[in-house]
Amino acid sequence: MNKDPTTAEESTPNLELTTLQLGVAGSRYEMWRTNLIYTMPMVQHIANPAGTYVGNFNGYSPGYSASFFETRYGGGTNGSNFLRTVMNANALIDEIEGKPEQVNLLAATRIMRVLTFQRLTDVYGDIPYFDAGKGALEGKFTPHYTRQDSIYMDLHDELRAAVDQFDASQPALGDEDLLFRGDINQWKRFANSLQLRLALRLVKVRPDLAQSWAEEAVNADGGVMQGIDDDAYVSHQSGPSGGPAGFNTNANSEVMQTFAGQWLSETFVDWMKDKNDPRLTEYGALAPGGLDSALVEDPVQQRGMPNGFDNNELADSDEYTDDLDQYTRIHPNLRGLDAPMFFQTYAEVELMLAEAAVRGWNVPGSVEAHYEDGVRAAMNYITRYDEDNTKVSDSEITQYLSDNPLPSGREARLRVINNQYWAATFLNGIESWSNWRRSGYPELTPAPEQGDTGGQFIRRLDYPQGERDLNGENYQEARERQNITQSNRLTPRVWWDCGAYADQCAE
Repeated sequence: MNKDPTTAEESTPNLELTTLQLGVAGSRYEMWRTNLIYTMPMVQHIANPAGTYVGNFNGYSPGYSASFFETRYGGGTNGSNFLRTVMNANALIDEIEGKPEQVNLLAATRIMRVLTFQRLTDVYGDIPYFDAGKGALEGKFTPHYTRQDSIYMDLHDELRAAVDQFDASQPALGDEDLLFRGDINQWKRFANSLQLRLALRLVKVRPDLAQSWAEEAVNADGGVMQGIDDDAYVSHQSGPSGGPAGFNTNANSEVMQTFAGQWLSETFVDWMKDKNDPRLTEYGALAPGGLDSALVEDPVQQRGMPNGFDNNELADSDEYTDDLDQYTRIHPNLRGLDAPMFFQTYAEVELMLAEAAVRGWNVPGSVEAHYEDGVRAAMNYITRYDEDNTKVSDSEITQYLSDNPLPSGREARLRVINNQYWAATFLNGIESWSNWRRSGYPELTPAPEQGDTGGQFIRRLDYPQGERDLNGENYQEARERQNITQSNRLTPRVWWDCGAYADQCAE
């Protein structure tokens, strides 16, 4: 009779998948630091003159740099068990593996684990992988750091195994599956689309494998995403209670609603203005009377903030102003607590297919068709943020495509396609930054020389300092293998970006 009324007596695996998916979407703690403070300013989607926004100044903050690593492995400084996505994924897999009736849940969980690990390794390079998240399961408290090339090979194998594992004759997932409500075919398309993303990452170091993986993905069971209904994202809720650690609300929006410090970058605004891009006033708007004032949505009047300038430099400049209300802010329609968090979209997939076609890989469809479908999808998916108030019309998209056609020439096409990928991944800083590093587009100018990189772009974030104390031998081995020192910690490239142990750089 001695029962704890606050603890479930039996596990509920499907709800564990829900927790895992919300954990991958993230909380305010690490998404503020990794997405809004670091990666989005680094790729010049946004700018912020406050010194805490170290990504705007090529700067290093130990806690901010480490936040994504800490939360995904251990819950982080905020101590949330819901954020331990590596540990939670491993625990769920260990619980249900070998149970035929749970095979679809197992396959979906493996795909979510791939997504978690890919984002981790893209941010940090070599990371704990094969030994990771196994402290409670196997007593491995000092995990070895796996080389990124080995991680990528296994991520590919995991995706292939997961797709093959789905079984329509076994029980389907239900509403606990926040991404696809148990639709096996959509899960397969998501896994294959993630493989396409893995493939494109390798164009510098393994162009042969990049082509092989891409062609395998588009021809695999289910193929890749076929429309915006296949977008992989987590919906959120608004209201007075966001659930544990704000999990049920959008992490980016929690920050943007509380701390009014996200302005569109001058680079991004000028690029959209130059192309008469209808997304300009969907992504941002002026609020000259303050954050909650009436908006000015005239595209001509939008003004981006320069990256790399603090408040004093803005005040001393003849070109800029320190009146921050004169710069374009992220549009309120994108700041709702119930806003979705996107993991991958059909727009991204179509633009990757366009690039694959430019490279001469054996993928169905023409470069022009994939490019136009990608741009159209990138403008249509915005309606998911606010269906009633956020929309680019079909006529606007058609006019945009007419005004901005694909040029001729291989390199010119790669530039245009990846510039569009940059625009399509707004608010997904990790993905936009990763694609910029591997493609070189858009052609960004580093922020003024300051911070901790000597005026160079940040190419990776650094590990938590606690790893040095708790897992010192493996931590030091990984740093030496990648030529990371205390003085250059943000600039050594990861393997697929032609890092230290890449055998060659093809492009």
